[in-house]
Amino acid sequence: MTSSAIRIVLAWVWLSVAASVVFAEEEGEAVAPKAQYLELKPSFVANFGSGAAKLNYIKADITLRVPSAAAAAEIESNSPLVRHHIVMVLSSQTEEAMALATSQEDVRLAALASIQQALEEETGAPQVDDLLFTSFVVQR
Repeated sequence: MTSSAIRIVLAWVWLSVAASVVFAEEEGEAVAPKAQYLELKPSFVANFGSGAAKLNYIKADITLRVPSAAAAAEIESNSPLVRHHIVMVLSSQTEEAMALATSQEDVRLAALASIQQALEEETGAPQVDDLLFTSFVVQR
């Protein structure tokens, strides 16, 4: 094939793909929204465990995966509520629970469930698909 023939084929492929996208939009086919990530700043720092002579600390950086820009806006407008629930989950951990190999995942799931429930009560929808730790440090 010559270079001009390749260009014609590539142009035809590009035009057919572009036309299918236009027709899909005209027919009202929903395009799946891409997830958005919302970084919660500043970092979370909480003490945990009770009755110990020495305080134990958790420091975590958290990013939320949200389904849309509208959900991100809802979370930002309710950020004190979201931060409160995360701090409460972090500080409610016991020394025994934090010594387990699964402690980070357990805390992640508990924090996710807590903020989803709080946002559901506040906004009518959970708003958050996932909670991700971008850093997680425990000092005992």
